[in-house]
Amino acid sequence: MAFPLIVAHRITRTAPTASVITQTRTDVFSENGKLNELAHELKSNFIRKNAKSYGRFSSETAEFPFSSWLQEYRQERLGFTSFTQKALNHFKISLEKSENILDAYVFFIVEKIEAGDFLYVFIVEPISGLYFDGDISLSDSLYLDSGGFSLAAKINLLDWDTADSLTYVALLRARVDKELSDAFTHFIGFSDKHDIKNDTNEFLQTVEHFSQTLDDTTAKITRTKVVDYCLEQKKAGKPVVISELSNSLSQDIKSYEPDHFAKFVETKTAEVKNEFIPDSSQLRNYIRISGRNDSLSMSFESACLGNEIVYDAASDSLTIKNIPPALKARLFKHLKINQ
Repeated sequence: MAFPLIVAHRITRTAPTASVITQTRTDVFSENGKLNELAHELKSNFIRKNAKSYGRFSSETAEFPFSSWLQEYRQERLGFTSFTQKALNHFKISLEKSENILDAYVFFIVEKIEAGDFLYVFIVEPISGLYFDGDISLSDSLYLDSGGFSLAAKINLLDWDTADSLTYVALLRARVDKELSDAFTHFIGFSDKHDIKNDTNEFLQTVEHFSQTLDDTTAKITRTKVVDYCLEQKKAGKPVVISELSNSLSQDIKSYEPDHFAKFVETKTAEVKNEFIPDSSQLRNYIRISGRNDSLSMSFESACLGNEIVYDAASDSLTIKNIPPALKARLFKHLKINQ
């Protein structure tokens, strides 16, 4: 089973000056199909969301004890439910330092899959709704918004055990009040935010150097395949492993040996990591050039520059050749109307 342990507790504050109240379960949920479906929805929505930060636990465990309690659970010195109750109480203490109003369920979910073990923490707020009961009488209810959460964390337990890993904690803090965001960050004990944009930029520089050793056609295919592969890994919530990427390129481009790209990375650069978390915006910008102002919006493949599109820095102008047929038709129509 992918999600062997799932538990949820409730945390509420009805007014800025009111006390924070918690309601805890004494045991994990019994396994059932609907519960696993909910866990899968939460995980999938977490992967799709942007605004995630990557880092690790703070070493100051006295102030940030979440990681200590998690380690005690993993060492079987603390039960899973007891660990989550301690963690919830620490979140309560963090919230009491602010005046945030909150009514939410705090989910703790353990996932066990072939790639390793993971712990997810989700702050899920309920939404009120209306429904007709069996007597066609209108009643109100609460339901979980499994896609609308903006606070969550994912801990890669296998990577945590690896001493050189800098990105085993992924933290989501999207479109949320700063004080609430800070309370959640303090609760998890997140620290040492890692610059995945810099990792991706260094990787793409290496890809560009590699492409320059190829003929134009193969270089263009390689760039596209690299970006597509990295974006798929990002979409699946997985890191890019250079050896696996190299093998994938050899399957798509028959002239490559399985370790062709990996050997280039190993011999030509010292900066690129063997495994990294890709940044989507950097990847897209590598194969597309885009920009806009109040009256103009433009986007084109970077391979067009110097061919169909020529930039003259002296006059700050672009010359466009091979205009797309649909755009050409609109131009003719507009010119005809305004003659």
